[in-house]
Amino acid sequence: MNVLLSMKVFRRVAETGNFSEVARELAISQPTVSKHVAALEKHLNVKLLNRSTRQLNLTDNGKQYYNSCVHILDELLETESTLRNQQSLPTGTLRINTPVTFGELNIVPHLWEFLADYPDLKIDLIMDDHYVDLVKEGVDMAIRVGPLTDSNLVARKIGDSPRVAVASPDYLAVRGEPETLQDLKAHKCIVYTLLTTHNEWHFTGPQGKEVIRVNGNFSVNNPRTIRQAVLAGQGIAVTPLWLTSDLINKGLVKVILEKYVPTLLEIHAVYPERRFVPTKVRCFIDYIRTKLEQN
Repeated sequence: MNVLLSMKVFRRVAETGNFSEVARELAISQPTVSKHVAALEKHLNVKLLNRSTRQLNLTDNGKQYYNSCVHILDELLETESTLRNQQSLPTGTLRINTPVTFGELNIVPHLWEFLADYPDLKIDLIMDDHYVDLVKEGVDMAIRVGPLTDSNLVARKIGDSPRVAVASPDYLAVRGEPETLQDLKAHKCIVYTLLTTHNEWHFTGPQGKEVIRVNGNFSVNNPRTIRQAVLAGQGIAVTPLWLTSDLINKGLVKVILEKYVPTLLEIHAVYPERRFVPTKVRCFIDYIRTKLEQN
């Protein structure tokens, strides 16, 4: 048996908890995945997994062996990466997760130059506004905007996302322009539901940090739709500057409450904690950080 390959398969089974997902990921059949795990159990003469119709759980021996697999496989990758660095550019596939709209506007436009610089590297881009478990999904790294919640990941700050309060001139002509945060209570406010603060908007103003609870008749989990709603005169929104700067410059939306600055959102590159960072991850983080700084 190929013990090293079986270890790789078992590691992903342990992390995903699903034979079918590992089969799809590794482009092999589900029975082949099962055979790798069974071969390891026979080779080690221990049971690694408890199987039921609904879930897989590691046995105590399985947990111990999983930890050893992670250590051994990461050590091997580190050695291979070190040797490759001495001879060539990064290769293989880099799986990146990024929020949909942020990725479309700030990441995707820079990918082509990156791929041109590293022609032997492939990118598998996973665009999703919801939380993605990097280990379970086998993702190398993610770009996340805003507060970080997963302490098991390594995070490197790669930029900032300034925000502004905006509304369309048509909306302001009908409803008037708010001058203070308290005035927002009389306005229709558009809420981004994936932000942890939801309808509590945080600002820094003349009196320091302030929080205001807003209301409205429209909330959504997609930034591009917030942009469309503001343009349609549906209310006031707090948006990242990268989302609405072109509309502001064209006069299609107006920045309001300029004495009050919405809390800045930090942009991080995050990746699973391990003894070493793969070269392909390091290269992309350094590259995209430079591009974001130039924006």
